[in-house]
Amino acid sequence: MKYTSGNALEHLVTRLGHYPEDRSENKGNEPENADYAVYGKRDNKDKAKGKKAHDKARSMLFVASERSSVIFVYEIDASGKRPVLQQVLPAGVGPEGVKAIPSRNLLVAASEEDAREDGIRSVINIYELSEGAPNYPTVVSADRNDGTPIPWAALSGLAVDPADGDTVYTIHDSFYRQSRIYAMDVSQQPAVITDEIVLKDGTLTVDLDPEGIAVSASGDGSFWVASEGAGSVDDPDRPVASNNVLVHAAADGDIMATVALPDSVNEKQRRFGFEGVASVMEAGDEVLYVAFQRAWIGDPEPDNVADGGKVRIGRYNTGTGDWSFAYYPLDVRESPNEGWVGLSEITALGDGEFAVLERDNQAGPDARIKKVYKFSVTGVAFKADGEAFETVSKTLVDDLMDDLQAPNGLVLEKVEGMTVLPDGTTLVVNDNDGVDDSNGETQLLRIDGLF
Repeated sequence: MKYTSGNALEHLVTRLGHYPEDRSENKGNEPENADYAVYGKRDNKDKAKGKKAHDKARSMLFVASERSSVIFVYEIDASGKRPVLQQVLPAGVGPEGVKAIPSRNLLVAASEEDAREDGIRSVINIYELSEGAPNYPTVVSADRNDGTPIPWAALSGLAVDPADGDTVYTIHDSFYRQSRIYAMDVSQQPAVITDEIVLKDGTLTVDLDPEGIAVSASGDGSFWVASEGAGSVDDPDRPVASNNVLVHAAADGDIMATVALPDSVNEKQRRFGFEGVASVMEAGDEVLYVAFQRAWIGDPEPDNVADGGKVRIGRYNTGTGDWSFAYYPLDVRESPNEGWVGLSEITALGDGEFAVLERDNQAGPDARIKKVYKFSVTGVAFKADGEAFETVSKTLVDDLMDDLQAPNGLVLEKVEGMTVLPDGTTLVVNDNDGVDDSNGETQLLRIDGLF
């Protein structure tokens, strides 16, 4: 048998968010190895009825992609001439060996990459052939007008469309230079990215670090995007290259305004900045609440095992142009690999309540803190920079570790996007780092009954 796949594998990993953009000038997804086996066999009843072996046996071909960290699963069709794609399996980083074990209905893959400081561990994945629909991928993309799939990865925020509960908007971070908003149909499983909205400043595209997104509570269909700054004022190895900003974009992606922090706050910048934004209406004005990821200069930092430190929740009144702040108390880090704990998202729940994603920067067996908390701003006086900030009181809503362990892979590090659908379903998505020092796996979690 001879079969030429052409660019099918490249288009497939692009559709699944597994395309390794940094490898475009080299070997792309780089299929590394393959194995073939026949699963199943005729039983006596089949023989008595004259059924041929292939009526029940399945001729399977497995192709491992080293750079996209997936395994393509094919079944050879009845003619024996063409492989037919059945599904794509997520693997560890860099699957170097794949072995079919048909006698036990298993497939085994070994991945070589191991870098604990980056949340990467070398693993052996064991897959079992079974009936039913695949549980991966959880997100795919539709085609552009030219017939190629919409490229996506590194999802870093979620916001439901208030006019259509089946549509959720998401963004990618600085991994891609052309900043975009994606429209995603979540009524399907897997969810489908159906459109891309390019952010533009006039006729020019922009290169931001979008980490949070909100649909404007004003009802005009516009978006607010939280772009994280780069660099720290107190780190000579990583000097400030850009500041944190809020970007107001029209429904078509045209940027209408950019909002900066006060100079006194920018003077305290650290590289862990804006991670989420929420839009609400208060006394006739649109007000934005912004989650900072970690403490900036002068903020309470973790100093002992009983204190996780505090981070800022920023409040921006679009009517008055005023910034004010309160503190959010972080959990104490628990990972044996130490690291840090911070915020990754903020979502408005109504009536002055907000939900946040709080996480450590650990993955796999080192991960400990991946949680959903909520807090209320009712009765909390947000203060201008330089004043003594009040601290909100948080309540645990859900520990996500069980949800992240459910697929039986390594726990993913960067849970970064969250929104709540009108039917009460909470969506949580992870940032797959654009398949750079990552296996590229994206899990869109659907959790009922949290709010």
